[in-house]
Amino acid sequence: MDAEYKQKVQNMEDQMAIDRLEKIYGYYLDNSMNQEVVDLFSDNAESVEIMSRGVFKGKAGIKKFFLDYLGRRRDTLTKPGGMGFHTQHQGVITVAPDGKTAKGRWYLVMIMAMAIEDKENGPLRSVLGNGVYENEFVKEDGVWKFSKMFMSLHFLSPIAEGWTSIPAIGQGLAPGADAPSTAFHPYPNIQKVPVHWKHPVTGK
Repeated sequence: MDAEYKQKVQNMEDQMAIDRLEKIYGYYLDNSMNQEVVDLFSDNAESVEIMSRGVFKGKAGIKKFFLDYLGRRRDTLTKPGGMGFHTQHQGVITVAPDGKTAKGRWYLVMIMAMAIEDKENGPLRSVLGNGVYENEFVKEDGVWKFSKMFMSLHFLSPIAEGWTSIPAIGQGLAPGADAPSTAFHPYPNIQKVPVHWKHPVTGK
């Protein structure tokens, strides 16, 4: 097996491993397995930024977001009738030539039953959401991990009213964020998140 062929096979295996990592993250998140989510990140991870919640920096910030903040909030989805499905589609993964880092992009669809007005005691509402992930990864000791996570929200809306009436429910800066969100432009002001790849035909 020549070196070029081996590199192509390794690249394909790396892409499959990264896509699997991303999908496993979604399953853990849906089931409030927040420590397992944190363990998917490198100890040298740069940051996590989700919707309008702000930027949480370093592994300490990632723990703060998923365990201290999101871990408590997602308890509202575990009460009777509550649910949250977090599915990722149309993945495009680009592994660096040295095989040590990578970038990936996925569309996100969220289908939830959650309380909106009164999160503790209010009635559950049917909620639909959409956004896009642009994430970065690092390979450590042969294992791919998240090094940076960014999700831009397009809408998060009660199904009854829809995103043209209520574009984004429950948004705002999360307690403990290290910095405000760098990009938050839900419907109708959706802005394209730059893609990480070059055009496959023109190379631009």
